[in-house]
Amino acid sequence: ACRGQGLASRLIELAEQAARDAGSLYMRLEVAGNNAAAITLYQKLGYTQFGLYQGYYEDHSDALRMEKCIHRLQSLNQNRAIPWISQTTPFTCGPASLMMAMNGLDPGYSPSQLEEVEIWREATTIFMTSGHGGCHPVGLALAATARGFDAEVWISRKGPLFVDGVRDPNKKRVISLVHESFIAQAKKQKLRVRFADIGQRKLADCYARGDNVLILISSYRLDNRKAPHWVVVSGFDEKCLYFHDPDLEIGPHLTIADENRDSIECQHVPIARADFASMSLFGASRLRTAVILRKR
Repeated sequence: ACRGQGLASRLIELAEQAARDAGSLYMRLEVAGNNAAAITLYQKLGYTQFGLYQGYYEDHSDALRMEKCIHRLQSLNQNRAIPWISQTTPFTCGPASLMMAMNGLDPGYSPSQLEEVEIWREATTIFMTSGHGGCHPVGLALAATARGFDAEVWISRKGPLFVDGVRDPNKKRVISLVHESFIAQAKKQKLRVRFADIGQRKLADCYARGDNVLILISSYRLDNRKAPHWVVVSGFDEKCLYFHDPDLEIGPHLTIADENRDSIECQHVPIARADFASMSLFGASRLRTAVILRKR
């Protein structure tokens, strides 16, 4: 008798507010896969599917797992708007993040898929634990300086990066050679490389003064893969740091509306400061690294 009056939406909104008041950043739910009406309601309220529980209910039917970010960055300085750009390959998070950062500093800069690949060629470590190599922080900084920006790199440890999980001695040799080459190029070009840990206060201060900041995070808390992943800081408040995530996997089954909704979910992603402290460490060596860009 109470259907059609918006009560379900209101109840969910009140639950979300209670969760926000309790300090939560996300709300999750399960819904029967055949409950089209409920799924439509949840999608309308901003929930997206991220998983599936098989045989979840008593009748052994499946449940869709859905999630919504309920804590968003409230005050955005429009003069600091950073455009969101999706990586177009599984291994170009670094170039996509760098293009976001450069475009945010200079609206006249023109990112493109060709530019994405070119930056990767300039900054890649060639190998990783598996598949294509990722991007070295100094390599990304050198690519930025070649395009007219000033860059500064923070690395928490000296020595070759990303070799902890590499077993093949030839891959280790190549990664080490690339690292040494990047360091030599940085010295030649007088690119500032600080071998020191960078804290959240420093990151926030850099962003507040107008710099754009790339951070390397472990993707484990995002997708359960222990892979290095570059993101761009897009804001901060007392509770969270926020970032733009370039990783948007678009499948052929998704509609334009789905794509638009998912891209929004990749922007200003909130990470609680306590979580960010551990999320921004990668590998057994607990590497923390950042690339800070500013206008020249």
